[in-house]
Amino acid sequence: MNNAIGIVGGVGPFAGLELQRAILHNSQAHRDQDFPPVVSISDPKEIADRSEFLLRTTSVNPAYAIINQIKTLYGCGARYIGVPCITAHADEIFSVVQTGVNDLQDIVLVHMIDETFRSVKSKYPLKEKVGVLATKGSYKSDVFSHHGKNHDCEIVIPPDDARRDALHQSIYDDRYGIKALGYLHDYARKRVDDVLDYMLENRVRVIILGCTELAVVFKDDVYRNLSLINPIDILAKKLIALQRQDKSPMSH
Repeated sequence: MNNAIGIVGGVGPFAGLELQRAILHNSQAHRDQDFPPVVSISDPKEIADRSEFLLRTTSVNPAYAIINQIKTLYGCGARYIGVPCITAHADEIFSVVQTGVNDLQDIVLVHMIDETFRSVKSKYPLKEKVGVLATKGSYKSDVFSHHGKNHDCEIVIPPDDARRDALHQSIYDDRYGIKALGYLHDYARKRVDDVLDYMLENRVRVIILGCTELAVVFKDDVYRNLSLINPIDILAKKLIALQRQDKSPMSH
């Protein structure tokens, strides 16, 4: 297999499945043979939790396990790599991953957050308030504020620990969280809706689903009169476009 799309699929497992589904959905293929080649690894036990690392409840940087899995994908012919985890794109993790794969020839590691903001600016060229739903690790790392500023976007996040904790638990809780269930439990939805109430009160109309688990359960483009931006779908389209290029991409 040559020049395949590669997915680091265990961050988390449902997000990896959703990225592959999005690649198939966006490929516009008419027969089996027209779909792009895809290699996916889902080995979550090897990758430390990204939020726990950023919140300093573990000292193990998940970057090194991600690097090892990318190298495995590369050995299977993957050249266009997606990591379907927003929190893994915090600089403390993703910069280490980028350095760790620099020696792999003709590899493109797509930065999902940058691609997301490019899509936002393309769709909303005027400066808009952009709300972000994310994990506590992502909020702590300021990854959205940093990349949003680079793309001239005004980022709005929940200002208080209570709302951030509630949103985080709607993703992580082992009783009702998306990671545990793979769908949006009614209790989790109430907690997400509370954060969205804050966004609406602050005249936010565009929301980035800043955790890939949220992108798994929110399938529509609009929810409660808010436009939803799905980073997994954006990542899938970018990987497809790269794979379809005739010339070999430059390594970076």
